[in-house]
Amino acid sequence: MVTRVLVVDHHQLMIDTLDAWLRCNAPDLVVAAGLNSIQPGLQPAGVREQDIGVAVLGTLDHHTELIPAVRCLVDAGLRVVVLATTLDGWEAGASHAAGALGYVPKAAGPAHIETAVRAAAAGEQYVHPDAAAVMVDTAPVRIKLSPREQRLAELYLGSEALPVRGVADTMGISEQTVKAHLHRIRQRYSAAGIKLSNVISLRKQLSADGWIT
Repeated sequence: MVTRVLVVDHHQLMIDTLDAWLRCNAPDLVVAAGLNSIQPGLQPAGVREQDIGVAVLGTLDHHTELIPAVRCLVDAGLRVVVLATTLDGWEAGASHAAGALGYVPKAAGPAHIETAVRAAAAGEQYVHPDAAAVMVDTAPVRIKLSPREQRLAELYLGSEALPVRGVADTMGISEQTVKAHLHRIRQRYSAAGIKLSNVISLRKQLSADGWIT
């Protein structure tokens, strides 16, 4: 049985390379189409006319493009495999939450991509072991922090963490204001479906989301 695949990558070389490898090693997996970007208005009918079942979603220029692209492809009736340029725990978790069945680092090689495509075609999940090791449970939308909130979070929870009083003195604000900012950050995560019960879990989540070092 032939599985027709859509490959999305900003780099045409990636599309061509995967196409060539599948032709030689997995002829039942056929690259039926390649796109260099995903448009929000992608229509399911346009995809189904080609009987494409699996979408391999590769490199995107901006982190914020990935999850909307996953959702767009899933809404179009496709089973999605994400190829990661670099391993990212938030990206892996958010891709999964958005409906992707597979997540594979490009460095793992085409054999793992083939495994992920076959699993997705069967409606099964495949996360490369290296990705599974760093994946975090998260909402499919990264919460936003203002520059002021990010600096406050870095001062309080970053690699050289300060106590609340130290943060307040450094930023020229009151301790109560520091606590209020932290409370609002927790509320934002809660609204996104992530419950953070203590400072340790908040630090872990902010680090996974790339807001603190």
